[in-house]
Amino acid sequence: MPTVVKQSRTAFPIRLFLLFFLPLVLLVMACAWYVGHDRIKGELGLIQADEINSIVLGVRRMDSELQDPLQHLLTLASEKVLSQAVNNPDGRAMEQLEALLMNLVSYNPTYDHIRWIDENGVEKVRVNNVNGRPVRVPGELLQNKATRYYFRNSMQLKQGEIYISSLDLNVEGGKIEIPYKPTLRLASQVQDASGRLRGILIINVAANALLDHFTEAMGNKRDHVMLLNKEGYWLRAINKEDEWGFMFNRYVTLGQRYPEAWKIISSRTADQVELADGLWTWSSIYPLKVADASRIKDIPEWLVVSHLPASQLAMIRSNVWKPVITVSSIVIAVFGILSALLALAINGRQQAKIAAAKSQTEAEAAKALGREQERYRMVVKANVNGLLVVDAEGRIVLTNPALDKMFGYNPDELLGKPLEILVPEAVHIEHRTLRANFMNEPVARPMGTGRVLTGRRKGGGHFPLEVSLSPFKEGNRHYVGAIVCDISSNKQQ
Repeated sequence: MPTVVKQSRTAFPIRLFLLFFLPLVLLVMACAWYVGHDRIKGELGLIQADEINSIVLGVRRMDSELQDPLQHLLTLASEKVLSQAVNNPDGRAMEQLEALLMNLVSYNPTYDHIRWIDENGVEKVRVNNVNGRPVRVPGELLQNKATRYYFRNSMQLKQGEIYISSLDLNVEGGKIEIPYKPTLRLASQVQDASGRLRGILIINVAANALLDHFTEAMGNKRDHVMLLNKEGYWLRAINKEDEWGFMFNRYVTLGQRYPEAWKIISSRTADQVELADGLWTWSSIYPLKVADASRIKDIPEWLVVSHLPASQLAMIRSNVWKPVITVSSIVIAVFGILSALLALAINGRQQAKIAAAKSQTEAEAAKALGREQERYRMVVKANVNGLLVVDAEGRIVLTNPALDKMFGYNPDELLGKPLEILVPEAVHIEHRTLRANFMNEPVARPMGTGRVLTGRRKGGGHFPLEVSLSPFKEGNRHYVGAIVCDISSNKQQ
């Protein structure tokens, strides 16, 4: 019957695989981290530079916007016709002053109106810009502006100073004018020939065009760029409802909405910083640049602020990481396959070496066992005494030629036979009992213990013999080895 050899399935060499794979994974991850962060740095660098360029463009667009109104105010304040009108309000000089103001408005469409307001806050002369045309306001429609902040502040100027108001919405008759008119006011004091204060000369500059220029300059950045006054109120906002909040008792500022960002923005003229809520870029605007700033009281200062939300920055980072992670995953997968194949190949080679060494060891052991077995057979066959081995059930499992000859049997004829075949029939039952008792408590019994047994030959003849017993165990089975000596010759003597 042919022998079937079952091949055991070799376990995957996980340790060897990890030895190759983990360093490669760490290397790929390190490279991916470096490449990802470098690309993010590059992408954000471009965005940051673009934001700064947009802010700079907006600042340049609005710089020096008030230079012309300032020069016109200074020139107008020094006109002889003004001093004549102030000294003689009821004379022809008033008509000449009105004509001068109408001419100035006609050539400067951004001037909403120009006025002389006397020391009591009453408008003495006023020329409005109505759809691009200068219109003189009749005396019965002239208003009292004594309670307006710009009048009070202008009346407190020192000699030679210029007052510039904050940018807000124009108010007529105590109500905000509709549609809204963002307005800046430039004012200087008016004195008569004796040097007595006779009110102020003031130009209202319509700031709609200025703000529109700012919005146009922002281009595609207008969805996240805003213009604020120095208190943090929105003059141009992403959400229109935030604009001019201070005019409608909505005292919500950028500082209240983004306190961390405002703390930094309000402490620096211009900068860029990334916070948890996004990227902030800002710069101050001074729409009136003069050589002698000491003449100007409260020079306007606005802030151009860009805010890219954190969600947009996260999207930029995500767009960078996606391809990096995808490529890295593919590389790691390839390295994983290669590492597995290499580990299997090396492990296979090692297993082959181990198997070859094991086979060699087994072959050498088999040879040694064969030699030992051969030596054992030679010892057993050459022994002049009879040798016998029986199992726990009393069956003969081994004999030597001397024993076979002693009992008159052919070689191997006794194998598998009960031991009682070698004793007289009369003592079979007794012998079985003795044998069972011995197997329960086996004790080595050497020859010469004084007990002589009787053996039975194949032909039926009996002869005296001595037996030496040696119990032993092989695996889980018990055996008894016996050395049998024919002592017939001893009896005859």
